[in-house]
Amino acid sequence: MNWNSPTKTGWFVKSSDDGLAVAILNPSGILWGELFPTPDAGINGGPRRRGGDSPVADRDDRDTLVLRKGHPATLRLADGTIGTVTDQKPQAMRRKNKRCDVVIAGRTYLFTHSSSRRATALRDGIALAHMARGRWSRSNIVTRKTLAVTDALDEGVLTIFHKVISPGRTGAFDQVITDLSNI
Repeated sequence: MNWNSPTKTGWFVKSSDDGLAVAILNPSGILWGELFPTPDAGINGGPRRRGGDSPVADRDDRDTLVLRKGHPATLRLADGTIGTVTDQKPQAMRRKNKRCDVVIAGRTYLFTHSSSRRATALRDGIALAHMARGRWSRSNIVTRKTLAVTDALDEGVLTIFHKVISPGRTGAFDQVITDLSNI
């Protein structure tokens, strides 16, 4: 998946001009909103990095926003509306705790991972879409099956789920094995 390629509905993301956020653009290429990661409380006081000088790092031929687990990032829409995006709970081992919550404009979105490759997006408890990542060499391809009628706010959040969060998380057993293999 090319990170800058449009979703099935034409929405896409790109690194902001200063590299400190991810810009979310509608199908017309107009800025819908920006996602800013939470500043790190570490030595620098700046955003957490995977590499380089910005929280938007290049990985697998695509940019990736680095979000701090359990700390809310700021989602600012073009009209000035502010919301939060929280990816996973701190110390999350079980897949059910590795969900992503988005609260904006009086709505609550939830991205629940059902396997290492699949997830469901919900708005106020109503399923909006199922998403799945491909396997092996096609692991960067995300497919989406829309389950309900969506508006611009829904599409913007679904774009964040598709491009920034990405569907699927490992379970507790896989996490333990991975942690042990890294010793």
